[in-house]
Amino acid sequence: MAPYRPIYLTRSDGKLEIVSKSRKKELNAPTADQLDSKPDAKGNTDYFKELELGDAKEVDWRRKLGGMLIREIGGQEHPGSNYILAALPENYRLYERVKSGPVSEITDAYLYGHPQGRKKRYRSPGDFFPHLLWLATDDNGDPDNCSCKICAPDDLQVFKEPDRTRPPEPVKKEQPPIKKEAIPPKSSASATRPMVIIPSRSHSEDKGISATKPPASKPPSATLPPAVARQAGPPPSTPTQLAPAKCFEQDQDSQWSKYLFRPGELAWFNRGNAWGLSVILKRTLERELQNPSKDRARYLVQPLSNPLQQKPTKIIESEDGLRPWLAWSPPAPTHSGLANTPGLTYGTIDWKGVTEGRYGQGDPEVDGSIFAAKAVDDSLTLFHPLTNNTVTTGERTYNGIYLGGEKIWTGEPVRLRVGSGQDIMVVHSIVERLKPGSTSIASATVLLVGDIYKFSTLSLQPGVEPPDNRHLPLRLRQDMEYRNRATIPIKRTMSFWKLAQAQAKLPVTDIKGRWYESSALLPILKGADAFSQDLTRGEIGDAGQWMNARGDCNAAVNNVPPKAGTRVVDRLDAFGKSIPQGTKISKGLDGPPEEQAFPKENTMPPTTAQQQHVEVQVPMPMEGVEAEGGSKKGLDGQGVSDGDIEQFMDLDRLEDGYVQNFTEAGGQF
Repeated sequence: MAPYRPIYLTRSDGKLEIVSKSRKKELNAPTADQLDSKPDAKGNTDYFKELELGDAKEVDWRRKLGGMLIREIGGQEHPGSNYILAALPENYRLYERVKSGPVSEITDAYLYGHPQGRKKRYRSPGDFFPHLLWLATDDNGDPDNCSCKICAPDDLQVFKEPDRTRPPEPVKKEQPPIKKEAIPPKSSASATRPMVIIPSRSHSEDKGISATKPPASKPPSATLPPAVARQAGPPPSTPTQLAPAKCFEQDQDSQWSKYLFRPGELAWFNRGNAWGLSVILKRTLERELQNPSKDRARYLVQPLSNPLQQKPTKIIESEDGLRPWLAWSPPAPTHSGLANTPGLTYGTIDWKGVTEGRYGQGDPEVDGSIFAAKAVDDSLTLFHPLTNNTVTTGERTYNGIYLGGEKIWTGEPVRLRVGSGQDIMVVHSIVERLKPGSTSIASATVLLVGDIYKFSTLSLQPGVEPPDNRHLPLRLRQDMEYRNRATIPIKRTMSFWKLAQAQAKLPVTDIKGRWYESSALLPILKGADAFSQDLTRGEIGDAGQWMNARGDCNAAVNNVPPKAGTRVVDRLDAFGKSIPQGTKISKGLDGPPEEQAFPKENTMPPTTAQQQHVEVQVPMPMEGVEAEGGSKKGLDGQGVSDGDIEQFMDLDRLEDGYVQNFTEAGGQF
């Protein structure tokens, strides 16, 4: 068989999302209901699924489109060759509709991405080809010149050209149609030069399908439009296209200001007059009673403790009652015998001796939660495997990772230790690289692959706008829009994320943790009033400046640089005996419905301290941290200092004379 030569299209009008007639943004793809593959009561299914690059049907579309395109624009310099599109145009995605019943199964493919929205889709390669030809040949990018059925529906086509017996060449206003023989050779500097790149070296069919590099040489930049080609492996200056969410929970977490916290994450929780450490078990959304148009997030958490004094679960009614694990620094142990003994871990401590007072006075529950949280911070767990290619490549890829206390998906940003300190990476791949000849995860290296961005600011000038990068996650873009709406009128500046490096590979030690929206997290960390004052001054900083980094709590105690951490196969194993046996972390929308059910009421009984100080059971504002110790006392100039967090873990004890080093007895956590 003749080799397949890939064709790289250098322009696209595809859109991943559009603004509907109701002025709301929506994904340019099948709806969530259409993606639901669950069978109905009769066992029938009718759903859509995205076809990945390399799927047989997706390859067939690219082969047919490449063949039709080369027949129209020429290609005599490679006689006898076959042609294939290296990739569908940027932001165009192919979905397969699967309809099945007890007897038969029917599958059809639909191409989504047209700027007019998800209802304007192409049903076949021949259906899409006129639009592809327009993308490849019309220098001006004028949709009026496209003759496809969407850009020029039947009721409009009679006015554009009477003869529709074959897909016409695109035309510009009153110019005569461009004929195939009129297209000059590629060496000619003509305005009708096709906007495609055909590499001179030959490719096998397989290489054409899985090519990971752009062509070895490109035409002079003056002959190419500013659009960027969607390729399997873009050059360093090209942002990597975001892959769609691969499960319902990932899709939930990709949405702006929907949920701040995730099942399986380590988080501080407000117990009324004290703050504790917990693992989030499940979450749900409920309508606000005073504002029915707004949803309120509720969480079920499991407090951490020592193995002998485990606690019941607790319902947190709003996100004001939670803080990310990395927002504060954990205090020193309350027992002097534990605080003064280096190298102790949750698993090596004699907890029976601690509860019996052999390590001095203190609070065993508090110390149990502190040591458990540090063990979790040191852990990492990969989940949702995507490939298992250990034999041929020595690598596996995953859709997500629990890194320390946080849950991170592909397709979302993380904060970096490298660079300016405010740099982020949009993660596109999580790779487990095994040692040669080994399948053991204990010695494997975990890498995050993605695009690195720097925070940049421009002075406001008429006609000057930051680049519109649609390859950024939706949360990142919408948060920046929110911040710019506050800063532009007052500061006369606008900010954006500037691509610094595409497809960078970083070890987990270079990752600080999750990136959080400033618009969502700062009102909680700073308090609503302080945040409102920042808005009026146009001063909305990055929420990452208020956060510690994963590994800081253990590095500070042991005076060592952050390390990759301990691989844990199951997320629950990271918490060990700090939570009751039988505890389950909900899979949310990806799990059975019974996992999403909440208990009818709180199961956390009041402690002695809470019974004595009911009158002060109110959430403590973050402003108190700044007043007491300053927001920059934490590790790496971030977070909250150890002294501050001791005050937060039980404010009432301080009022009763419970000193900062916890050497006096008092109350219970």
